[in-house]
Amino acid sequence: MCEKYDIDDKTRFLVLYFDARMVVQEISKIINRNEATVRGWIARTKKGEDIRYRIPRKERKKKITAAVEDKVIQVLKDNPEATSTTKLAARFGLSRNSIGKILAKKGYKYKAIALESSIVYSEEERIARVDFCKKMLSQDGKLIYRTFFSDEMGIDLTQTIQKKVWQTSTEKFKRKMLKENVKLNCWGAISAQGATSLDIYEKGMNGDLYRQVITRHKMEMENLFYDGEFYFVQDNHPAHKVSEDWMIKEQKFELIKLPKRSPDLNIIENLWSALKKNIKCEAPTNERELRASLLSNWEMLTRKDKLLLFFEGLYRRYLECIEKGGEKLPY
Repeated sequence: MCEKYDIDDKTRFLVLYFDARMVVQEISKIINRNEATVRGWIARTKKGEDIRYRIPRKERKKKITAAVEDKVIQVLKDNPEATSTTKLAARFGLSRNSIGKILAKKGYKYKAIALESSIVYSEEERIARVDFCKKMLSQDGKLIYRTFFSDEMGIDLTQTIQKKVWQTSTEKFKRKMLKENVKLNCWGAISAQGATSLDIYEKGMNGDLYRQVITRHKMEMENLFYDGEFYFVQDNHPAHKVSEDWMIKEQKFELIKLPKRSPDLNIIENLWSALKKNIKCEAPTNERELRASLLSNWEMLTRKDKLLLFFEGLYRRYLECIEKGGEKLPY
């Protein structure tokens, strides 16, 4: 009778379950459906669902083509600061998760915005920087390879503390507390032929101390250039400026003044960064250990083969400064 009037199984189930009050086994035999199916229908009807209507399937995820990926990246490049994953998702009809996968696939990471250099040079300063670079590049860069680049650096124990280390979830690495904070100052000079020893001192640099430092290390510089022809670069620190006449007239130095606010043109800045990085790895905890770490790492970093690595890119750096009209360079 049911087949005659084209009554579907789900309607028959509803009549047998609600009106006839039949149990699972009886309904299963009459409509010729397995018991698991019947139990499923019962569970759904108890939830208030009308099992006669098919539950709509979720739409298949939109296939993301390479062309769509390229458009997402292009929009991002056009305006990175005003383009969020939410805005990109709305624009392309995708989920934020899909946008995130596209960006990750293309090598993008959500990172802090790097600020441009805060140094804004005057026209006079830019001209001085270009002139300095041209002078250093003259005669095929002769001055670069015959010059000592000098500078000072300060470091204290708090700067050597490693904030993170690899450790398991069950083991906690504990560092000994610093009993005191010690700050040391250093002076050094490097050339393509070698370097002076590292001068470590505690007080701030002044004219008297600077002249003592130069006196202590002058012979080291002379020994590296047997013909006596070498040059010396220093910045505009007050202690340097007051000692200029003394260095030129009494010490017979061929002095080259670094342009104002130009640490990017002094190659020793890169060595200071490498030195601090090495010391941080050793994590000294007192003054004795800090001094020992400074001296040993300076000696290692100023081997001639190591120094050449610092000097190799200096020629290109000066060319770049000239091309950019004296603007600041990354270092």
